[in-house]
Amino acid sequence: MNGSNSAAEALRWHSPAGAPFQISGFAWWGAERKYRRLPTVETGVIRDILDELADNTSGGQLRFATDATRLVIKAKLFAPNTAEHVTATAVNGFDCYLGKPGAQLYYGTTRFAHDAAEYEYVFFDNLQPEMRYVTLNFPLFQGVRDVQIGMNAEAGIFEFPAYPTQRKVVLYGTSITQGGCASRPGMSFTNILSRRFDMEFINLGFSGNGKGDPEIARMIGDIEDPALIVVDYDANNVHADDLIRTMPEFLRILRGKHAEVPILVISRIPYGYEHTNTASYEDRVVRRDYQSELVASLRRQGDRFIHFHDGADLLGEIWNECTVDGVHPTDLGHMRIADGLTPLLRGILQGD
Repeated sequence: MNGSNSAAEALRWHSPAGAPFQISGFAWWGAERKYRRLPTVETGVIRDILDELADNTSGGQLRFATDATRLVIKAKLFAPNTAEHVTATAVNGFDCYLGKPGAQLYYGTTRFAHDAAEYEYVFFDNLQPEMRYVTLNFPLFQGVRDVQIGMNAEAGIFEFPAYPTQRKVVLYGTSITQGGCASRPGMSFTNILSRRFDMEFINLGFSGNGKGDPEIARMIGDIEDPALIVVDYDANNVHADDLIRTMPEFLRILRGKHAEVPILVISRIPYGYEHTNTASYEDRVVRRDYQSELVASLRRQGDRFIHFHDGADLLGEIWNECTVDGVHPTDLGHMRIADGLTPLLRGILQGD
């Protein structure tokens, strides 16, 4: 771990790429040391847009313990925020939680010029020099070229408590899975769940591009020791026929790699305008019924490790109040999804 003193700021800067810092949420980090959600591949192996979205760092986390009185982050990103309906803090920001696993509480979020592709931000200053356990969530819709952590020069850096298991929860899906439109990274439902379960969560949501690509299924199959794979890509298939065409093969590839790993298939959440747009409602029901029957058929064939859940149940009675634009959840929507998934995932992970 390299650090350099800054006399002007009385800081020592650290790269988080080595111990005692812990990087999680990037399944190929150990092999590539890249803030990237898929392995680096040659052009043409996956669709270009998937290769681009793989550099978005949704689900990435940096964890460590420190007695620092001052904590600063310096980030260099792929580009400034250009999103119209996602906050800059979600697209390009990091947020900070303090506390041990099971007791992590939100502390703050980076603030920066809206058009900034790099920035420096002070999370806290002049605190008492006592041990704190820090979790930083990476940006949801942007790539990170470099991140440095600054602390007062005399601060110590220590290991964050290790996960109690090396097994991972892998979630494949759409922009909703990726985090749209949470206001900041920690409010994405996958990050909320990671705080509740104290497990590594791998976010493979690809905005507009959860298409059931077989290449992605094979990459998911290469992830070591998954505890659960969640498949939730219904919403990115323009026509129900696209879902019907891709899902059986997607599931077949996953099952071929992980014979007894639980797989949870989730149909899409209701859109905010369905109370008037009956065609949207009817289309969702067709998709839901197809996925439910597909899973039931696989269970009849002997796959007792595959499950289905109706996404409409996740938002509850207030489903109409849970989105930014009728489709993408607000913080309320992400919390409702996390609340709905928590007992479901707990039961599957415990083998109930």
